Amino acid sequence: MKYVRDILFKEFVDSYHRAVDDDLAELRRSNEEKSVPLIFTETEEMLSLLISLTHPVRILEIGTAHGYSALFFARKLPDAHITTIERNPVMAEAAHAEFASRKERERIDFRIGDASEILEELVCKLSGADESEKFDFVFIDAAKSHYREFFEAAEKICTKDALVVCDNILLKGWIVEAEGKDAKRHRTSIKYMKMFLEYLHNRDDLEVTILTGADGLAIIRFINENQR
Repeated sequence: MKYVRDILFKEFVDSYHRAVDDDLAELRRSNEEKSVPLIFTETEEMLSLLISLTHPVRILEIGTAHGYSALFFARKLPDAHITTIERNPVMAEAAHAEFASRKERERIDFRIGDASEILEELVCKLSGADESEKFDFVFIDAAKSHYREFFEAAEKICTKDALVVCDNILLKGWIVEAEGKDAKRHRTSIKYMKMFLEYLHNRDDLEVTILTGADGLAIIRFINENQR
């Protein structure tokens, strides 16, 4: 019964979703038909609100998949530059094709490879850099067991007023109810996601909002000295 109710809720929320444009609407439809991982419409709506309020100009995305969310950021923010990272070669090939066919490719820095290594390179490059060169918005949507590692690296290359958004923190509900074969298969991700959320909770210099919509979001803001 709960499964049916969840489907009805999703269909109801999806019915109110308004795509940025027809091209992205078609890309979403195509991705969903092929079961390609992409952000839920609820997540897209929240991201749309957040970036409309904060107007970031340098966005870091960890986890490109087929490029939908990177293109969403680029369409919503015509002056923004997006750096996006993808490790999976099949995903990367598909994303490259999507970017190549659109003018937004000029503002998308697509990095293919291990996120940990690429983030380390960015940390070295931006170490001591001016605030104007750092990222003011980060979207983490990659390997769930590495969220803390990704966050700690991103923190070093963010502006003091940056927002960090972590997707899929509920892991299909397994974060609170880890039952069934699928949950057992993902027990490592569940373990590390719980540890990551506890880590965020215990940091006094972070303001963290947990949302349960879609598959869960953590929205993180750094608390600076003048905001305490």
